[in-house]
Amino acid sequence: MTAKKKKNLVLPTIPDDDSHMGFPRLVQAFMLGLWLVPVVSAGDVAWYDSARNRSIPVRIYFPRQAEKAPVILFSHGIGASIDSCAYLANAWTAQGFVCVLVQHPGSDENIWKGKVRILNEFKGAFEQQWNSRTRTQDLHFALNCLEQLVQSDQRFASRIDMDRIGVGGIDLGALASLLIAGQVPPDYGDSLHDPRIKAVLALSPPVHSMNISHREMYQQISAPTLFITGTKDDGIVGSTRAVQRRIPFDTMDQCRRYLITLDGGDHRIYGGRAVSFVGGRDDEKFQLGIVRVSSCFWLAELQEKEWAIQAMGNYGWASLGGMRASIERRNVNPILLGGGASMDSTQPSLDVE
Repeated sequence: MTAKKKKNLVLPTIPDDDSHMGFPRLVQAFMLGLWLVPVVSAGDVAWYDSARNRSIPVRIYFPRQAEKAPVILFSHGIGASIDSCAYLANAWTAQGFVCVLVQHPGSDENIWKGKVRILNEFKGAFEQQWNSRTRTQDLHFALNCLEQLVQSDQRFASRIDMDRIGVGGIDLGALASLLIAGQVPPDYGDSLHDPRIKAVLALSPPVHSMNISHREMYQQISAPTLFITGTKDDGIVGSTRAVQRRIPFDTMDQCRRYLITLDGGDHRIYGGRAVSFVGGRDDEKFQLGIVRVSSCFWLAELQEKEWAIQAMGNYGWASLGGMRASIERRNVNPILLGGGASMDSTQPSLDVE
């Protein structure tokens, strides 16, 4: 009997030029006002998880500089894909991070494409995924695949730093990010915590009522966490209201954390669509603010840039593109901030230019 051949991990490639970027992407990047280095996108691969009979599409971005770089793992919102939030991946990669965008079958764009009752499809998928471990398991699997790349191929070992890993996401992606960082799962089962995670970005995290207190729900999260929401950030298919999205920030007590509340920001501002002045909305302005504060957070937590650490504690980083925003922090070590900052502070309705 012939033995089955072991499947090899599909490898991404590292292009050696910037020709794929194209003029629109370069213009978009410069419009964001970043300190740029050329960005290299490794393109798309699909990694197969045989244990779950599940194929996971990913898109990996590598910075141009050749040295080993920290990793940011990102989980999209419901009904989206690895095409979503490219503005964030480009911006973070420009700052020297390897960015891995993970797509989640069952709650990606395929739930609504070609369907008639799109909102019903969204609602059904949201309720199913809320109690599911699938998205967080996808993130675990992607990290395992990255580790395999690093262990098996020197090209990736020299570019990917598995000791400095951050995770982020939007809505259900934010939930998956908090779960992998230690939040009690909605099904009350075994923890999904992965100790490889060193920092968390939660954009518009969903919050549901559970049979335990919120303090118990979030008390195991120890990684530094940045929350971003808006004053109009009510769920479209989920039940979380804008005022509830701050609950994780308020009830966590084991980590330093930051909360940015964008004045006028609703649930649609995060995905990357440039919608200017439609119905009073100006999404590009919000996205610029999200790029700037999240980049500063990653630089402080994963690259330990001194200026970024100082900025995160002193509001000097709060140039969010001409908006008003409330900025709060908890458990920030004053020693890291030059000795003058308080542990907990709030700066409401800050005009940022």
